[in-house]
This record gives sequence, structure tokens and C-alpha cells, in this order.
Amino acid sequence: MEKEAAYAAIERNGGGAYAKDFAARHPDDPLTPFCHRYLFEQAQREEAQHEAAATHDDERGFALKSLARMEASSQIAQAAASASRDAATAAHTSARAASRSAFWTMIAALASALGVVVNAALNLGWLEWARHVAR
Repeated sequence: MEKEAAYAAIERNGGGAYAKDFAARHPDDPLTPFCHRYLFEQAQREEAQHEAAATHDDERGFALKSLARMEASSQIAQAAASASRDAATAAHTSARAASRSAFWTMIAALASALGVVVNAALNLGWLEWARHVAR
């Protein structure tokens, strides 16, 4: 999914409120990282607007700037957590596949060992001897 298409979809569905809700409800969806990025950029734009307004009231501007930075940091942390969760899911899937592969490799090795034993018994004449003794 491209950034422009994702942002257009977010804008069509309600902007920031939609992005927050979608990211919270669908953490594994491909659109979710774009939602976080959209919210981060929106916070940056709001921060820039707040900085302009802060020239009139330095104390209020400082508080708003701090809040905007905290929100931006929170959104970045959410994006990082989402990426970590995706990596953990991929690692778990890979580990399960490796486990299945090891199991079937063990089955193949056992079948091969059985074939070697039967072949050795045939070549050494043990099966003929066992038939002779059984009579």
C-alpha cells in the first residue's frame, strides 16, 4: 500500500479520529502503520500551529508544545510496538515451520535407517537363516 493511497483512505473515512480508532482495532492490518504515521504528521502540523500561537502566551505555548511532543513520542512508540509485534509473529511462524521440518526430517531418517537394517539383513543372509530356524 502506498502512502498517498493510505492517507486518502484515512481522509475519506474521517481523518485523525478514524486513524486512531482503526489503529486500535486493527493492529495487524497493513493500513495501521500508515495510521500511526498520519497521526504523527498531524501532531507535527498541530505542533507547528501551536508554536505560532505560543508567541502570544509563552507559558501556554510551552505546555502545548510539551503535550504535542509527548503525543508524538507516544505514537512513535506505538508504531515501534506494532513493528515488534509483527516481528514476533513472524519469528513464531518461522519457529513452528522449523519444528515441523525437523519432525519430518526425523521420520525420514528413521525410515532410511530401517531400510539400511533390512538391506543389511538381506545381504548377510539373516532372513534366510531366520526362515530356516523358524521351520
